[in-house]
Amino acid sequence: MENYQAASDLETHFDRTVSLSQNGKEIEYGIIDGNNTIVFIKAGLEGSCYGYENKYVRIGRALNEKHGCSIIASSNPLGYKTDFAAEMDFIKDYAKKQNLDDYQVYFFGHSNGAALGIINAYQFAEIKKLVCINAPLMINLHLLLRGIKGFSGEKMTLVYGSNDASFDMLKLYSELESDKIDFVRIHGADHNFTGCLDLFIELPGVLLFGDELTCEGAKVR
Repeated sequence: MENYQAASDLETHFDRTVSLSQNGKEIEYGIIDGNNTIVFIKAGLEGSCYGYENKYVRIGRALNEKHGCSIIASSNPLGYKTDFAAEMDFIKDYAKKQNLDDYQVYFFGHSNGAALGIINAYQFAEIKKLVCINAPLMINLHLLLRGIKGFSGEKMTLVYGSNDASFDMLKLYSELESDKIDFVRIHGADHNFTGCLDLFIELPGVLLFGDELTCEGAKVR
């Protein structure tokens, strides 16, 4: 059953939200209408489609305003066994309802949400770019490697803060770096980008669309 909620404040709300039952859990999608480039945002474990301090709404609003893209942000409730194919079907149905011909998907995920993108994206030709922030590298290692090696889209960018638990494991993946697979290291950032939320919010624009980084003092490489 779908539940629509109108937005009242553009900075803290989506155009509407849709709640769907998947595998016994309610998944909430936040939607901002736009063009046929659909940015799919997947929250980390236990994360809402809004995110801490409405970070996913703020990302969506910034990208929609600057690039005109559509935004679909997905929650990630505890105990939910993610059906990535069902999520992609939701995006497909959205594109059909909005008459978005030849749509493409840009994926942005954090933590567990990032890992889900890495593991599953190679199976969906419509996913052209990914930005995956602080995906845990010590869990499902073989699935992560399969996803990275199998990806045939335009670009997969894996982002790690220097204070994230997985940062030191990046050396195990260095041989996978290529024109298609990129690793970005951010000095001083921890798993949740504590104290540098503005940088987190800017990263999708910088790494998916090539926007200029404006966050003062940020070091990205």
